[in-house]
Amino acid sequence: MDRIHIVLRSPAFSFLHNSLGKHRVKAKFVLVGIWNTVFGYGVFCFLDTLFSQILTGRHFAYMSAMVLGQIIAVINAYVFHKLITFRSDAKGRAIIREFCRFSSAYAVTFCLSVVLLFAFVEIAQIPPKLSAAMIILICTIISYLSHSRFSFKSISLK
Repeated sequence: MDRIHIVLRSPAFSFLHNSLGKHRVKAKFVLVGIWNTVFGYGVFCFLDTLFSQILTGRHFAYMSAMVLGQIIAVINAYVFHKLITFRSDAKGRAIIREFCRFSSAYAVTFCLSVVLLFAFVEIAQIPPKLSAAMIILICTIISYLSHSRFSFKSISLK
């Protein structure tokens, strides 16, 4: 957590925060989203590579990587969106409710990504890593709408 606070107090973040005006939350969503995308895709690629060496059946490897990678990426995304994008001040039990809303929004994109990943790889014969990259674009739009209107609904978007 100390590293996150260092980033929040950095001159670059301060400049970004002060100069974006009414689009501040959207810009932070994009920047945090870029980090989350790189992080989540990296976790997926790492796990896919690892699982393809130890699991029999290619589909078990990439689907297992998708499930475990999604869990790790959602936790990472929650922390960064809570602290940076939406600056939620939820504490105690409110954090649990907020995380549940956040996770349920991701459950929709997760189900969609699992169906699309299977279809892209098994039906369209697109390699798993390329398929995952394509799915990210679709889920980004759904993610912004659900988090800005549901997950952090008590935070007004300016």
